[in-house]
Amino acid sequence: MKDHPSQWIQSGLSCRDVTERLSEYVDDHLPVLTKVRVGLHLASCANCRAYLRQMILICETAELLPKRYPSPIQRLRLRRQFAAHYSR
Repeated sequence: MKDHPSQWIQSGLSCRDVTERLSEYVDDHLPVLTKVRVGLHLASCANCRAYLRQMILICETAELLPKRYPSPIQRLRLRRQFAAHYSR
């Protein structure tokens, strides 16, 4: 028997490879083959599945936070700073 569950199904990806790609995996921005490989790894690695659940929970919680926008004065100030910086 293999020492680590992720070795039971060979995806060719390490836990580090998977965690680096999870954001793109969740957003469905990975090429099909990479998405399948990440899915295979997740199917056999409880630690990476837990990390994925945490990432999804954080994203869902962030969506519940109130949306705050700069005041009109702050927007004007930002526009002026932007214009001054890029008009050089």
